[in-house]
This record gives sequence, C-alpha cells and structure tokens, in this order.
Amino acid sequence: MIKKLNYSAVLFLFIVVVFSCRSPKPVENENKIQTITITETLHDTVFKIAKDSSSYNALLECLNGKVILKNVIQAEPGRTLKSPRVRLDNNKLQVDCDLKEQELYAAWKSKQIKDIQEKTITITKFVNHLTFWQKVQIWLGKILLIILIFLLLRLVYKIYKPLMV
Repeated sequence: MIKKLNYSAVLFLFIVVVFSCRSPKPVENENKIQTITITETLHDTVFKIAKDSSSYNALLECLNGKVILKNVIQAEPGRTLKSPRVRLDNNKLQVDCDLKEQELYAAWKSKQIKDIQEKTITITKFVNHLTFWQKVQIWLGKILLIILIFLLLRLVYKIYKPLMV
C-alpha cells in the first residue's frame, strides 16, 4: 500500500513538473478592418439640336389688282421641318417655316464602390532562446527536485508511521 502511495505521488509530481515547464507559444493577434466606400455621382448633360429651316420660292402675278401665286419654283423642306406653309390673303403673304433650337436634357447616376480590406497580423517572436546546456541544467534540476520531494515524503512517512500505529 505504501509502495503504491509512493509510486502514485512520484508519478503525480513528475506529471506536474513536466506539464508546467512548457515554453509559451508565440502570441498571434489578428485584426481585420474592412471599409466599403460608396460614392454616388449625379451626371447631367444637354444635347443641342441645331436650327433648321425650309425654303419656298414662287412667282407672283398681279391679276385685276390682286396678287396670285403663278408658279412654285422651289419648295425645299428642312431636316425636321416640312415644306413651308404659304398663304396669300388680300394681297398679304404669310409663310410659316422656322423651328426653334431644341434641347434634350439627360441625367444619370454612377456608383463607385471601393472595398478596402486591411489585415494586421502580429506575431510575437521570442529572442532569448535557451542553449542546450541550459536545457540540460533545467532537466537535471527537475529530476533532483522530484528525488528530493520523494525523499522528503519518505522521511515524513517514517516519522509519523509510529504515531499512526
């Protein structure tokens, strides 16, 4: 029973010493920043359409004191205009043939999307590395500590053994 207690105590101390003396791992910090910028711009423009006109040439004749159209020499329509409208009433000539300048207004929106992703990774590196001899000394110290604890427990057991009986 005592041997089992000694072995289990030594095993427990050995496990505690081995797992507690591990070197720490480097710390890794990761920061992610994502910025999305949307710029919306309103564009507009004016399309101008040039002036347009049409022409009309005719011969006029006077008959019994009244003016009449004798012969149409030329009737030329424009790009968007029809041939001019000609009226002759009571010696009065009326011709309609002009087109004002036209404007066309257009507007549109454009979107520009900028996606900026910034990733920062910080890794801490350890500069002070132990040499082989320092590692040997640490392990010898652990073994010596386990032996001392075992001997101390054995001494305590021998001192208190007569009291328990």
